Amino acid sequence: METKANYTIVGFFTVLVIAAAFGFVYWMAEYGRGGPMTELIVRIPGSANGLSVGSPVRFNGIQIGSVQTLSIDADDPQYSLAFTQVRTDAPIYPSTKAALEIQGLTGAAYIELSGGRKGEESILQHAIDNGKRAVIVADQSSVTNLLATADKILDRANDAVGELQGFIEDSRGPLTETFKNAETFSDALAKNSGNIDAFLQSVGQLSETVKAVSGRVDSTLQAVESLVKAVDAQKIDNIVSNAEKITANVADASGDLKGAIQKFDQTATTFNDFGKQAQATLDRVDTLVAQIDPAKVKGSVDDISQATKDARAAVASIRDVANTVSARQKDIDQTIQDVSQLSNKLNSASTRIDGILIKVDALLGTDNTQSLFTEARDTLESFKKVADNLNSRIGPIADNLQKFSSGGLRDVQTLVNDMRGTVSNLNDTITNFDRNPQRLIFGGDTVKQYDGRTRR
Repeated sequence: METKANYTIVGFFTVLVIAAAFGFVYWMAEYGRGGPMTELIVRIPGSANGLSVGSPVRFNGIQIGSVQTLSIDADDPQYSLAFTQVRTDAPIYPSTKAALEIQGLTGAAYIELSGGRKGEESILQHAIDNGKRAVIVADQSSVTNLLATADKILDRANDAVGELQGFIEDSRGPLTETFKNAETFSDALAKNSGNIDAFLQSVGQLSETVKAVSGRVDSTLQAVESLVKAVDAQKIDNIVSNAEKITANVADASGDLKGAIQKFDQTATTFNDFGKQAQATLDRVDTLVAQIDPAKVKGSVDDISQATKDARAAVASIRDVANTVSARQKDIDQTIQDVSQLSNKLNSASTRIDGILIKVDALLGTDNTQSLFTEARDTLESFKKVADNLNSRIGPIADNLQKFSSGGLRDVQTLVNDMRGTVSNLNDTITNFDRNPQRLIFGGDTVKQYDGRTRR
């Protein structure tokens, strides 16, 4: 069957279909992706590893374009250039951040845009208005940072492994010796297991003892605290102050004893001379006795010998008295000084009595002579009584002073020394207890230690 076709119409239809196909493709390229596209150049510092032609360009995770071409920046080789096509209405501002990110587990890289302050002029619109290309600088690639960090970590790990290997080589010998010593020690423990059990039992008994003693620690501490509180610090201070006053008074009075010491030195010298004379006399007596016949004067010689012994004993007693007087010169000088003051007062009183007598003599011619004599007689009797009382009391006062100087001062000095020793001991006790309270219970610094060696 033969058909007739109009080749012109067929050709026109074919051309129309092809044109429609091209138009559809163009429409899809321009408007099918969401609107018109604009070129955006992304400058990536360092490596752009993983990024390829066709890699997506995303804004907050939403794709707005793709990478068209990759190249190296001719002006600065440290940067890589990614020529991209993005939507013209994308909110890309000068403050927008760009970074090279990795997609999932595949390792494919893409360009991520984010941020930006609203109100700024879009760099895409500004480039279109000025007829230029829009350019944005990306931050350091996280992939590059990851690779650099991994490289540094591997270097450090390599160094650490080398140092560890050297340490193991250096420590191999000491570790071997340590293991041998541990084996020896374990053998020793196994051999002395019985002693160790006994030691552990002793430790258990010691812990029970400490537990029993710890129950009394509280009461002991309370008793110590009560003892410390019972000591009145003010009384101790008063006693020490009084003792210091007494010693100060004695020191002040010691300056007036020079004259008394000189007098007692003279007295001691006199007794010494007397002793020498007595010794010479005794020597003469011994010579005389040697010349006399012993048979005739045996009784006389015995008497003379006894007298000689008595004389020597008397001389020794006199020397002891002189030594005692020399030792008590201060006290005796004080007594002499008091007696001198008393005599001075009596002299002053006698002077006043003389004045009174003169006045009495002037008044003898008056009518009241008899009454004046009576009053004068009474006054003189009163003074006589006073003088008698003083004379009777001077002896006991001197004896009391001598007793006080012989025994009282020693007792006071002994009391002061004992009190100082007591205060010092109490202070040391409190200090030691504060530094080491366990000494009150255990009586030592540490618990006795055992070296665990085998007993033979």
